[in-house]
Amino acid sequence: MGSRFFKNYAGYKITYPFGKREILGRTEHHTGVDLVAVAENGGALSDWVCAFDAGEVIEAGFNSRSGYYCKIKHDETLSTLYCHFKKDTLKVKKGDLVERGAVLGFMGSTGRSTGAHLHLGISLFGEWVDPEKYFNKDLSEVNKLILTHERRVLRRGAVGDEVRLLQTLLSFHGAELSADSSFGPATEKALVAFQKSRDIESDGIAGPATWQELMKITKRS
Repeated sequence: MGSRFFKNYAGYKITYPFGKREILGRTEHHTGVDLVAVAENGGALSDWVCAFDAGEVIEAGFNSRSGYYCKIKHDETLSTLYCHFKKDTLKVKKGDLVERGAVLGFMGSTGRSTGAHLHLGISLFGEWVDPEKYFNKDLSEVNKLILTHERRVLRRGAVGDEVRLLQTLLSFHGAELSADSSFGPATEKALVAFQKSRDIESDGIAGPATWQELMKITKRS
């Protein structure tokens, strides 16, 4: 019986986590997690890679960084990315509809890779998030977690990941705004415009009422 990620082996291990990393003398952001299948004796194995959940294949092909890869759209706000498949093993093409657990291709080391592994990325509202947080959840539950999570009040001067999410959500609602994680004048201006469009207090502060409206996303404005 396979795991959530691999067809034949229930075990897996993370060989590189999500987040900042040093590579070739520079710092970069690793936008997913690297995984390998693991046998009962603990040995790392290559295996067929499975779809994390049902959806539509919106990209499938090759590039120098990802190697052979595919991307699956699960709804308007959520998608998953699978990279480094072995050459000539990709089983899906753009436009295919796949079920959870569908075989996508064989784990490999194509593209920017030093050894056979699966790079798995999860994108929410256009931002890469740590996939490990969602390993034991259906993706249909992920948006519910995002929508119901109590977020802190943000105002000009704030910095960090929640500011980046705020900026990303504002862009989904039509603002021309860079998601730079810093709440400056441009973010405040975009937020005031959004608040006015939703008939809520236009104070340029992201409080509970503003977050509630921002999270009401079904498609890009």
